[in-house]
Amino acid sequence: MINFKKIYKNRFTHCLYLSIGCLPLSANSANLTQIKNHPIDEIVQQNTVKKSAPSAKKITKIDQMRIMHIDIDYVYDKDKKQQHENIRTLIERIQQIQPNTIFLQAFADPDANGSADQVYFKNRHIPLRENLFPLLVKQIRSKTQVQHIYAWLPLMAWEFPKSYHIPYVSHSDGGKQGYIRVSPFAQQNLKYVSEIYLDFIKSNAVDGVLYHDDITLSDYEDISAPARKMYQAWGFNSEQVSKLHNSPKQAPLAQFKTAYLDQFAEGISKILKQQQPNILTARNMYAPVVLNDVSENWFSQSMRSTYQYYDYNAIMAMPYMEEADDHQQFYLDLIQQSKKYDPELSRTIFELQAVNWRNNQKISTQEITETIKFLEKHGVKHIGYYPDDFVNEHPHPSKLKHAFLSDD
Repeated sequence: MINFKKIYKNRFTHCLYLSIGCLPLSANSANLTQIKNHPIDEIVQQNTVKKSAPSAKKITKIDQMRIMHIDIDYVYDKDKKQQHENIRTLIERIQQIQPNTIFLQAFADPDANGSADQVYFKNRHIPLRENLFPLLVKQIRSKTQVQHIYAWLPLMAWEFPKSYHIPYVSHSDGGKQGYIRVSPFAQQNLKYVSEIYLDFIKSNAVDGVLYHDDITLSDYEDISAPARKMYQAWGFNSEQVSKLHNSPKQAPLAQFKTAYLDQFAEGISKILKQQQPNILTARNMYAPVVLNDVSENWFSQSMRSTYQYYDYNAIMAMPYMEEADDHQQFYLDLIQQSKKYDPELSRTIFELQAVNWRNNQKISTQEITETIKFLEKHGVKHIGYYPDDFVNEHPHPSKLKHAFLSDD
């Protein structure tokens, strides 16, 4: 049986360094930085399809998404009889809760370090664990009322086989190791990632893609050789980049990195749209970035850039993870800041935590449902939660269904 506690704890530990600390308040009114001649542009051009897909699926945006975020890692089992039972149980649970949207993991992370060792779909680069993603999509579409299925995939957090001699994100002294990520500044890496996505989208009809929370570089990253070369092209002394912490030049460099990462994601989205023109995109964002513009220096993420390049911003609205003293005020602050960029909150997703990874205790279903009602009361349209524990039926299905379906 699956050890949820170990997997959640490990996965949380590896991403925690990106969402800690109190950051000073500051306003950032600078114009959005643009990377001219981004390396992904050439790859997009190479993948341009002269004729659009003959029967492009029409995807209508949902006014109020209610989202289950599902890990296929917990469905997969070497014992195929057990795996079949896991699938049956999961489908039954979806029928009980009645979400209209599913965020479905398409990569495998058996060691729970947050990066993809294997995947659940056929492709030319990352080892196949089992071709389970298309099977689950078919089951969900045929047996549940779910309207939209998003594939949850990394942009950078890939662990390629050792035969691939490629540069990974590296950090200067004093930095902490986050997810294992390929350096986005190496042209070959961009090509490999684009081919993974191309292989995926040619064989899997989904309504959207949720980009993992790996689209980030800390102020200590990336100091690989390709990164230094790029910084030099941007006008930064590559030898001094690792010493820019708390320097006036830190913010401009962070803005360049933010733009570079988001335009990389935009390029991948363009490749996806060549195959499925109406596909939607969302990206996971850390709460500190929402609450304080200066956080861009530490994350290479920004609200301005996110709403420019993605259809939805999926905020990890997780007060236990951020050690917020007042949870309701934490949510209200997220709402207030989000409205500056998305006044109607039509493109903003609040993703709640169902587990407190700091003590490995489940958040009560009552607290989750009360939070859903609180967010609805304050104008939040799109709400989801992570993780769904179908084995232990957490959150409680009937209570969650009532919260998802109620308009009160």
